[in-house]
Order: sequence, then C-alpha cells, then structure tokens
Amino acid sequence: MTSSRILKFMDQNFYTNPNPGPENQPKADRSLLYMGIVLGLVILILGYLTLFVDDAASVFSSKEEVKLVTIENNSDVLNENSTMNDEEVKKSLIKFIEVFYIDQKKGYFDPPSYFPPITRTYYNYHNLTHQRIKEIHWKRMEERKNFDLNWIVSTLNFDRTGNELIASYWTSVSYFQPSRNQDVTADIQYEMTIDGEGKISSLRELEIKNLVETAHNSSMDTSRSVETAIGPDVKSSEKEILSGPSSEPINEGSRYEGKLYDLGNVELAPEYQGGQKALLKFLASKLKYPVRARENKVQGKVYIGFIVEKNGSLSDFKVVRGIGAGCDEEAIRVLKLSPIWKPGYANGKPVRTSYTLPIAFQ
Repeated sequence: MTSSRILKFMDQNFYTNPNPGPENQPKADRSLLYMGIVLGLVILILGYLTLFVDDAASVFSSKEEVKLVTIENNSDVLNENSTMNDEEVKKSLIKFIEVFYIDQKKGYFDPPSYFPPITRTYYNYHNLTHQRIKEIHWKRMEERKNFDLNWIVSTLNFDRTGNELIASYWTSVSYFQPSRNQDVTADIQYEMTIDGEGKISSLRELEIKNLVETAHNSSMDTSRSVETAIGPDVKSSEKEILSGPSSEPINEGSRYEGKLYDLGNVELAPEYQGGQKALLKFLASKLKYPVRARENKVQGKVYIGFIVEKNGSLSDFKVVRGIGAGCDEEAIRVLKLSPIWKPGYANGKPVRTSYTLPIAFQ
C-alpha cells in the first residue's frame, strides 16, 4: 500500500469512528477512590466509639465484660418479691444496691431510674419530685468532695411489709468538707424502702457511729472523734443521770428559726441529758405496752422522727416506721414527755437537728 493510500485510509477511519468504544478507552485508576471510602469509614467508626462508647478497647477485647446498666424500670428486679424466697430477695437487693452506688461513683445520678415520681423520704426531706431529689443530691455533694462510700454487704437486713421491702445496711464513708476545710470519716447505717414497682420510695440515715473530723492537710493532732447513735443498743461514756423537765423558758418566736441539719452535718449530735442509759431509764419508766398490742402479740420497733430544736426542746414528731396496735401513738406520747435534750452543734453553735429514735416493744 502506497503512502497516499495509507493516509487516505487513516483519514477515512478517523472520521467514520471519531468516538472509540469503551473497550478501546484507557481505564482510570480507582485505587484512590477506594482508599478514600475506606478512610471515611474508619473515621466514622472512630467517631462513634469516641462519642458513645466509654471503653473503646473493650469493643475489640475477646474477654466478656459485665456491663453495669442503669435500669430504667427496676420492676423486673424487685417487684415480684412476694413470690421470691428470702435468699432470692437478698440476691436481688444486693444487685440493686450495688448498681445504685456504682452509678453514683461514676458521677451518674438520675432519679427517674431509681425513684418513683413522688418520693416519700430522701434523707430529711419528704414528698419530693425527681427534680427536687436531684437538686438535694448535688447540693449535698458540694459539701462532700471526694465522696467515697463502701457498703458492707454482710450487714444487709430486710423485712417485707405488704408489697414493700425495707432494707437496712451499714456503710463506711469518707469525704472532704470544703466549708470547714476538714476530712470526715464515719460509719453510717442506711434504711432503703423499695416499693412494689422496684423504686426507692424512702432513703434515709438510721444511725451514725465513729464520726471523725480531721483538719485537712494538718500535721497537728487536731482530730476530733464524735460517736453518735440512734437507738438503745449503744453505750454512752457519760455519767448516768436522769434529768427532770427543764425550767428553761422556750422562745416560741425563735424556736423554728434556722436551717435544719441532719446527723451527718453536725459536729456534735443532739443527746438526751445523761446519755443513752438515762434515755433508756426514762423510756422504761414512762412507756406502757398497749393492751391491744399485748393481746394481739404485736411487737417490734417503732421509729419516731423528730427535731431537736436549738434550745433542746423536741418538735415535729412523726412515725417514720410503725408497727400499729397503739404502739406508734404510745411512742410519740412518751417522747412528748421528754425533758430538754442537749442540742446538736455546727460551727460551734446550737442548731436544729433532725433525729430518729427506735423504741422497742416486746
């Protein structure tokens, strides 16, 4: 083929097929596109782990992890207690209480998860909404920095009352109190009442022992040990004295002034004149076993809550936990006859202090 014919053939081929088919086009390198897609997926996964997973390493670990999940509806744990034996109830209670405190150690406190819409008692406060419980909790924590609570499982006791479980247990607590620049340690017994829906209808302190307050970061021996107790089982080191009614005038105008303290917030707890032995002697001399309770063989402890005012007088009596058959009314009647107590002290001054006293009928 001559050169002119070759040129003519090429010329004709070009114009008759200006767009060659895909099989004739050069293929693009898509490796960069695939790399970009993979990199984007990696970034999305890392972002998800950062935002929604507390411990990202646990996702890639083959070790099975026990997850502590806050229970939105605790009814599955405790609301069938009537069909459970004591051992099963105890196991459920231990699990419930442990999760309750572990959540708080992690800085999580969500009242709807644990409390009913209206909580009967939370420490010294009553008939509280979820929002109010939350406010009280964080207000308490302001004076309890580095708060550490360890509950002693072996001290757990419980009773069934209707569809409620009433549990009591001891804890060891320690914290720093910034307003007074001191470290505090104590043993505290709590009472937790759980309703038929598996919610905490009441949580309060029953007893405080071995309260020790020490000046923070001080090399001097400035520790002060104050042992207090609620109940007749604790001995007092003071002289046994039975004091008659005081003639000290009561200023009704100033009687209810000031903040109400609980036993965990006072440096010196209120006390019956003469100590626990004198209180026991007073109760024994005044208390009468109700006829109805004796006939029906009703016995147990009645828990009476009241306020020890700044001048030592008692007020605002209420049955915290009763046994009925006239015993609750008799316990209040006798306490209203009580002589003036020694008031509680905070910052060196007498303060209004809430107190709970169990009175045994047996």
